[in-house]
Amino acid sequence: MRFNGFQATSHAIILIFTLTLAGNVLAQQDNTPSELTSRQVQMEHKFEKAKTYYGECKHTEAAEFDEIRPYLKGFTDVEVLSELMANPVSATRLMQIVSDPRTIHVMMKCSTEPVMWDTWMRGMTDFSKMMRASMIFMNPMTYLNWMMAPVNPSVYSAMFGMVSPENLDRWGTALVNPEFYQPMVQPLTSLDWYSTRLAWIADPESYAPLIDLLRSGFTPATVDQPME
Repeated sequence: MRFNGFQATSHAIILIFTLTLAGNVLAQQDNTPSELTSRQVQMEHKFEKAKTYYGECKHTEAAEFDEIRPYLKGFTDVEVLSELMANPVSATRLMQIVSDPRTIHVMMKCSTEPVMWDTWMRGMTDFSKMMRASMIFMNPMTYLNWMMAPVNPSVYSAMFGMVSPENLDRWGTALVNPEFYQPMVQPLTSLDWYSTRLAWIADPESYAPLIDLLRSGFTPATVDQPME
C-alpha cells in the first residue's frame, strides 16, 4: 500500500511539472519574436541540397522531385509528418516514396547535413508544434480513415508501387552503382567532410532552441497587471 501511495504521488508530481512546463511555454509564445535570426535564415530548410542530391541519381527529372517534395517535408516537420501518417492514402504514398532508392540516397545525404540538424533541433524543441502534432492522433477521424483503408483503392495503388517493375529496376541499378554508397563511404574517405559537422557541434548557437525551451520551462510566466 505504501508503494502504491508513493507511486501515485510520483505520478502527480510528474503531471504537475509537465502541466507547469506546458503552461509557461505556451504563455511565453506571445513574447517570442517572430523575426528569424540570421542563423535561422542561413539554416532555413529550402530543400536545395536535397534537390541537388536527387539530381545525382540516374534517370531523374526535376519535376519528379517537385512531386515528392511535399512528402519529404514530413521528415523536417513533425506536424506535417503526423498529418501525412493520419491519412492512410498519404501514409502509403509516403512509404512508396521512401521505398525508392533515389529517396534513400537523398535521405542518407541530408541526414548528415548541419542544416538538417538545425531543422530537427528547432522542430523537436517547439512545444506548441509537438502538441499540435500529438493532437492529430487524438482526432477520431484519424482512426476512422484507417479503419476504411482496406476498402480504399488508392491505398493499394501506392502499396503496389513499392514492388512495381520500375521500382525494382531502380534498385537493381542503385545496388551496382558506387555513388549509391557514397553517403556511407564519404566520412571514411574525406577529412573535409568533418569540418562543417564539427563546427556545428562546437557552436553553442546549435543548442539555443533546447536551452530556450528549458529556460522557458523553469521561468515563471509573466502576467500583465490590469491598469488601475
